Amino acid sequence: MLQLNNMSFMGGGTLIPWALIPAAAICNVSPFELARRNLLPVAIGLIVTTIVALFLI
Repeated sequence: MLQLNNMSFMGGGTLIPWALIPAAAICNVSPFELARRNLLPVAIGLIVTTIVALFLI
């Protein structure tokens, strides 16, 4: 149930085509490099959000 909730925060799996590729094009960087650099902060945010949600429930 919590995983489903986290996926809704991420846009239901549409994060890559709707945010990453246009941002990479605007910044003139490789989408793969941008994804690699942002993987850790996004993962930490999802983990922290899940932990906070567990305490709030």
